[in-house]
Amino acid sequence: MITRELLRAIRNDLPMKLTLTRLGHHGPRSKEFEGYFRFQCPHCDELRATVNPKNNLAHCFSCGQNTNNIDLLMLLGHDFVPAVTILRNWLEQYRRDLGQEKASVDSDSPATVAS
Repeated sequence: MITRELLRAIRNDLPMKLTLTRLGHHGPRSKEFEGYFRFQCPHCDELRATVNPKNNLAHCFSCGQNTNNIDLLMLLGHDFVPAVTILRNWLEQYRRDLGQEKASVDSDSPATVAS
């Protein structure tokens, strides 16, 4: 079932950089430039779609279009439900990886001893 919470999480919590990495050669070209993650805009093909790290939304500084993770997959030819399914799987994996990373950091921390 596709809920508002799931759509919000896909748009806001799944880093667009991760989505583009997962797409690999099936997605648009991308690069880090001057501290920003940019990719080839699916609307105008210019390499000026820049991801705002605060809201995980890409804005193209050539054509002015905004793109989120769901928009991106749909612009690459996926229908809505398959796009959400793919992104849900990537979000779940991302969250699992974050949990494992946090657990690893927590286990590496020295234990505190009460005196």
